[in-house]
Amino acid sequence: HFLKSLRSQVPPTRMLAISALNVLLQESPHRLSQEKKLTGGNLKSPLEDALIQVFSETGFFEETLNYLSHDHIIPDSEGASSRRNRGTISNAIDKSITRFYFDFAASWPRTPTWISMIGGDNFYASFARIFKRLVQECGSPVILALQSSLEESSVAKERAKQCVAAEVLAGVLHSDVGGLSESWDSWIMSLVQKIIVNPTVESTPDWAASIRYAVTGKGKYGIKMPILRDRILDCLVKPLPHIVSTNIVAKRFSFLAAALIEISPPRMKDVEVKFHGTLLSELIDCMNFSSAQ
Repeated sequence: HFLKSLRSQVPPTRMLAISALNVLLQESPHRLSQEKKLTGGNLKSPLEDALIQVFSETGFFEETLNYLSHDHIIPDSEGASSRRNRGTISNAIDKSITRFYFDFAASWPRTPTWISMIGGDNFYASFARIFKRLVQECGSPVILALQSSLEESSVAKERAKQCVAAEVLAGVLHSDVGGLSESWDSWIMSLVQKIIVNPTVESTPDWAASIRYAVTGKGKYGIKMPILRDRILDCLVKPLPHIVSTNIVAKRFSFLAAALIEISPPRMKDVEVKFHGTLLSELIDCMNFSSAQ
């Protein structure tokens, strides 16, 4: 019921659905764990068949992402006409209500908020958590069903739609389910590379927050490394094409900074030490570059 309500045209109904799903989607039968690796178990959620039937409906995720984009608060600097076209919330009362519903007090980010320089205030962790739990409930079918919607929304002209796509992608990347690595190799890595070189820079803070969510440590103390962290880091450190705008270079460094924030130096793995070394070498080269920019 609440999953269907995500594509409701009534904003309060969507808010209620988001709050309810954040509470109800708790079990993670498809999430990879050491116990399942040892026993080979793969318990099926009693809700799995019903949930798959819902999101398998034609256009379900396309409509859902579109309606959820209306619930994002876009900064005033983007212009009044743009805000009207997106149907975003503008007055202080509506903003406070939205913050109440979507300010999910989860264990993310791991670092104190004052350390963050990302500025992704439009990124709602509660949205990301819904899609993470949905993937963990139903496994690869959700990832496959989301592919076309993510590919379309990630390059949308409207920042609000890109922000929702960033939240969905963050949840998928942090889900740690069976088949996620295969999905990364087949299409998600290519999507992230397209996002990096996308000339639209207004949504950079939202995508940076998405990267930060995706690589953050798991478990009570954030010690366990997500299964895709090393692949995400490898994707980010890949050199850009020789001819790109300064904005694209700045966007990529924002993504790299977001990933660095969530890596704890005392517990760095070999791949993370290598990531630091590669990034430091690149930064030194940039500092010696002839262009001041």
